[in-house]
Formats: sequence, structure tokens, C-alpha cells
Amino acid sequence: MVELNFQGFGGIHLAGNAFGSADAPPVLLLPPSGQTKEFWFGSAVALANAGRYAICVDLRGHGDSGHSPDGVYSLDVYSADLKAILAALPSRAVVVAAGLGALVAIAAVGEGAPNLVSGLALVDANIWIDGEVEKRMGEAMRNRTTVFANADKIVDAIAAAYPGEPRPALTDRILSAYNVRADGQLEWRGDPKVLEAGNLSDMQDRLTAAASRIATPATLLRGSLNETITGESILKLQSLIKGSEVAEIEGAGHYAAVDREDTFNAILLDFLERKAPRQPLKYIGGSEPRILRDALGCFGTGVTVVTTIDEDGNTLGLTANSFTSVSLDPPLVLFSLAKSSANLATFEGVGRFAVNVLHIGQQPTAVRFTQRDVDRFEGVDWAIRAEGGSPILAGSLASFDCQTHAIHDGGDHLIFVGRVDHAWFEPHRDPLLYFRGRFQRLHFS
Repeated sequence: MVELNFQGFGGIHLAGNAFGSADAPPVLLLPPSGQTKEFWFGSAVALANAGRYAICVDLRGHGDSGHSPDGVYSLDVYSADLKAILAALPSRAVVVAAGLGALVAIAAVGEGAPNLVSGLALVDANIWIDGEVEKRMGEAMRNRTTVFANADKIVDAIAAAYPGEPRPALTDRILSAYNVRADGQLEWRGDPKVLEAGNLSDMQDRLTAAASRIATPATLLRGSLNETITGESILKLQSLIKGSEVAEIEGAGHYAAVDREDTFNAILLDFLERKAPRQPLKYIGGSEPRILRDALGCFGTGVTVVTTIDEDGNTLGLTANSFTSVSLDPPLVLFSLAKSSANLATFEGVGRFAVNVLHIGQQPTAVRFTQRDVDRFEGVDWAIRAEGGSPILAGSLASFDCQTHAIHDGGDHLIFVGRVDHAWFEPHRDPLLYFRGRFQRLHFS
């Protein structure tokens, strides 16, 4: 087991532990509200033994993760945290999440991060909890996050939320969410303001819409005796998440993942082997485009900003990594531009462009030239260095001022071939790189 650290939304520190080889397919595990990353350690060991890279993370305001400085623990910030973690992983992960963690996963994947996950295992996920039940669960959560004389009292507080279900087992997984104080009492390891988060009932419409947009392989798990996450509610969620599966663990209520850990792990591993196998992914023409995109992302590239000026003297620029040297005689380079780009007609018409190759210190520039509804050149030092030329960004690793030589159809892109009129370069800087969907830096041995 190794410690991991992630940076969440707003720079919040998110603590994690990893099991297994970092080269194996990743599985990210999110605990339910009130619990910590240790909740998943048993499953993480089983995943590592099965050839997976299991990463257990504390939600913000829980365990070893940072607390929100403004005291806000909304679905938005939790979702942004999850997206940040997924974006920091070397490849797409299967997300295993329980309770609040499952709702966060639904929001994150359904509202904008479908390409960051390869599967979902949602435990005790319910969008439509009855108001009275939710009130009782909230009160029980407040009771369990106080100070306790002994461990049995903690289990009493947890069981109070689910009076008609089997009593949760007293395990190290549950006790890990508490510290032993100097006086011997047990105190919850979290920010009390977590308990002031908005009610689930206020998020039902949003989560319903998000669930309906999930297209990744998914399985929905519950204990068969779980009274608040009913079989009916699971089937309702299954009808929203297209192609999802349902699995029940007999004789278990809440905390089936730890009370029936062996059964839970067997179900999870079966799902992974069928829906997210460890062997290399394969793209066949007409299948999921994301697989092809991920394969192409294994080719590391530099990062450029392509610029031009329209007939009215307005500057245009965009970030691109589709830059290639074509010929030395004549001196030709190319980049490709999506046919859906709002700048396409201008680049077709003006007959000139410049390609600015960025160095490692220009990552903020790369990000700026991807943003919409902003003046991308505001605050950026640039100049026209040649008569009739295009904007050259100051300090670039290299810049190529070109006349458009040819434009070719390239499927959903147009390929712009430019004849280089002028070039400038700085030999003492390192390049900004792009690999597997993320900015990278060159590491010398």
C-alpha cells in the first residue's frame, strides 16, 4: 500500500491509498458519507490480487482529506473533486462508489466526464429516497459523527438509521472513520460542516437527468434486506442507466460491501472481467470512438497555438497538437482544424497562419487559447514579425509564419498545409507535451 495525494476543486488536498501495480488498470473507490477510504481496503486488496490498481480516496471533509475553507460540501464540489482525480490518473478508471460517493459518480459521469471512466459499480445508490427516511438518516448521521464512549455505541448510532435491517458488523472498516482521543473516547474524523450539505430531495431532478446520460458499463449493487435502497428503486435507476446490471447480496442491508465482503468482491471482480477486461482494448471500425481516441493519445505530441488575422484585423488563435512537419523542400508544415470550429471559415479565407510551439512555462497560454467567450490574446505578448504575417507569441519555443499552401479534406477536420516563410526558435527551453489527454513535461534520464 502506498499513499497518494490528489488536488481537488479549489486546490483542496484529497488523500488516497493505492494497492497493486500502477501499471495495472485503475479502479477508483469512493466511500459513503461518514466513512473514510479505509472502508474499501478489503476490496482494494482483492482487486490488487486480481491484477488491478486499486485507489481508495477520502472525500473532502472526511478522514485525511482537506476541509472546504468556505464550509461548502455540495454535489458540485464533490463532483469537481472526482473529475480532478480521474483526470490525474494515467488511464480511464472503473469507479466503485457507495452511498454519497455513488451519487457523486452519477453526477460527474452524467454531467461531463464520460470519457474519464471505463465502468461504474454503484453501491446503495438511490436518487428517490423518501423525505421522512432522509430526515431519519440525516439525524442518525449527526449522531454518529459525535463523540462515543466505545465502539459499540458507534454501531448503535449507525444501526439507528436502518432499524429494520441487520445490525452492521463492528469492523475495522467502520472504526477507521474515528480517532481515539486522549480521554479514550472515539471522535469522528471529519468536518462537522459536511452534515450541513443540501438535502438529496433537492437534487433528484438533476441526478435523474445525469443518470439518463450515462453510457458506460455499469452495475448497481444492494443488500437484499436494504430497506431504504429498495429493489424497486434499483430497477428504476437501472431503467435510466442504459445497459446497466443489477446485483443483490442476499441477507445483507447497508454495509453489504464490508459485512459480506467476499461476496461483494466476487460480484465486483466478475463485472470487471466481463465489462472492463485487463487485456489491451481493441478498436474495430465503427465501434466506440473513445477507444480509438485513447489509442491515438498514446502518441505524445508537442502543443501549439495556431494564429492568424482576419480581413478586419482581428486576431484569432487556438490550441492544437495536430502540427506536423511535411517537407523541407519546399518548406511545408501542416495542422488540422475541426470542421465544427467557429474559426474554420476565417482560416480558409485569409490564406496565412502561424504555428507557435509552446514550452513548459506556457501551459497557461495553451489553456487560455482553448477557452470560449474570452479575448484569448488579452494579456498575451505577441507581435507581427514579418510583413503580411500572422501573430507570433513572444517566448515561444519555436514559431513558423506561413502562407497557406493547400487545404485538404480530412474527415471531420480540414488539413491546412502551410509554406514556411519565416521561422524563429529558442534552443534552450524544454517543450510542453501532450500525452494521453494531459499536459506533460519532458523528463531527462
